[in-house]
Amino acid sequence: MRRLFETAIGRDLRFCPACRQPFVAPREILASHDDGHHVVELVCANCAWSAIERHHGERLGALDRALDRDTAQIEAAARALALSLELDRIDRFAAALRGGHILPEDF
Repeated sequence: MRRLFETAIGRDLRFCPACRQPFVAPREILASHDDGHHVVELVCANCAWSAIERHHGERLGALDRALDRDTAQIEAAARALALSLELDRIDRFAAALRGGHILPEDF
């Protein structure tokens, strides 16, 4: 669903009004005004909701900071997952060594 020039006063811009998930991000800044407001296209990565809305730069800055925090959390989770997978691989290799399943000629 696409709406033109909505306002979202009081709504956390990260949360989609359609699916209520925190996956809304700006796709494009369409216009900037002298009063500090910007017309932006917002899109939900979860349900494809989109709208063109007018927001003050401070609200868009808060959205940008929230997206940066979310990105950092995703990156930290990806690093933790990679470490967990590597430790699991090492444990399986060590178990195979102890069990005699790996021989010198395997290398």
